[in-house]
Amino acid sequence: MTVQLEQSTVTETRAPRRVPPVVWWALLGAVFVVVQLYTYGSWVLSDGFHPTHTGVDRVPTYSRVVMRVFEVVSTVSLAGALVWFVRGIRKSGRIDATRLMMIGWLSAYWLDPFLNFLRPMFTYNAALVNMGSWANYIPGFRTPHGDRIAEPLLVDPSSYFVSFTLTALSGVWAMRKIKERRPDVSRTVQTLVSVPAIWISMGVLDVGATTLMHFDGWLITNHSLSLLGGGYDQFPLYEFLVFPAAFVACALLLYHQDEKGHTVIEHGLVQLRTASWVHTALRILAFVAFCNLANLIYTTIMGLIALVGDPWPVDTPSWLSNNLTPFRG
Repeated sequence: MTVQLEQSTVTETRAPRRVPPVVWWALLGAVFVVVQLYTYGSWVLSDGFHPTHTGVDRVPTYSRVVMRVFEVVSTVSLAGALVWFVRGIRKSGRIDATRLMMIGWLSAYWLDPFLNFLRPMFTYNAALVNMGSWANYIPGFRTPHGDRIAEPLLVDPSSYFVSFTLTALSGVWAMRKIKERRPDVSRTVQTLVSVPAIWISMGVLDVGATTLMHFDGWLITNHSLSLLGGGYDQFPLYEFLVFPAAFVACALLLYHQDEKGHTVIEHGLVQLRTASWVHTALRILAFVAFCNLANLIYTTIMGLIALVGDPWPVDTPSWLSNNLTPFRG
C-alpha cells in the first residue's frame, strides 16, 4: 500500500496539470481588450477628437445621398442585430458561438485604421459622420496625422458586429451544403468551397462601395493589380485574397463545433471547475483574441503591401484624402 501511494505521488509530480488552450486564448484576448481601451480612451481625451471635414472639393450629390442611406441602414441593422442577440441569449440561457464571434469582431474594430500604419493607403469619405480616428494611439502606428482618417462611426460598428459574422456564416453554409451532397468530401474541398461564398457575400459590396458609392478609397495600390488602377476609385484585386482568408478561418472555426457547441479555441473549458460566468468570460475573451488576431494579420499584410504600392492617384478629391499627406512615391 505504501509503495503504491509513493508511486502515485511521483506520477502526479511528474505530470503537472496543463493549462487548457481556452485559458491561453482568453489571456491573449484580455491583452487586446486592455490595449484597445487605452487606444480609445487616449483618442477621446485628445485634441484630435473632432470631425474630419470634406475639404475644398465638392462631394457628388449622389454619393452624399448614398452615404446618408448607408448610415441609416447600418444603424437600423445594428439595432435589429442587438435585439436578436439579446433575445437569443435570454431564450437559451447561454451564448452560442455565432454571438461570440459577433462580440469578437466588434472588439476588433479598433484595428480598422491600422491598414495605414506605415503609409496612408486607405481612407473613408469624410461626408460620413466621423470624429477622425484613434489611429495615432495604436501601438506601432507610424503614419503622420492618423487622427484625420474619417472613421465612419454610424457604419463600421454595424459592419464589424453584424456583416463580418454573416460573411463567415456564408462560408459555413457552403461547407454544410457540400457535405450534404457529398458526405465523403474532404475538409480541404469544404474549405475551398467556402471561398466563393465569402467572395460573393462581401466582394460585391466592397467593390461597389469603392468604385461606385465612393464610400472609401484605396489610395495606395499596385495599379496593374487593381480594378480602375490609377484613379481615386481604384480597388486592389489582391484584397480578394487577403481579407477573405480571415473569414475562411472564421467559417472553419464555426463549422467545427463539438457536441456542446464549443470550438477549437474553447478546448479545455469543461476541465475548469469554475463558476458559469467565468466560463462565459473565458469564451468571450477567446473569441476576442481570435478575431483581433485575424484582423491584425490582415491589416498588417495590407500595410506591408503598401510599401511596394504606386503613388496616390492625382485625381484624389479632398473628401477622400482626409487631409493626409499624399504619398508621391
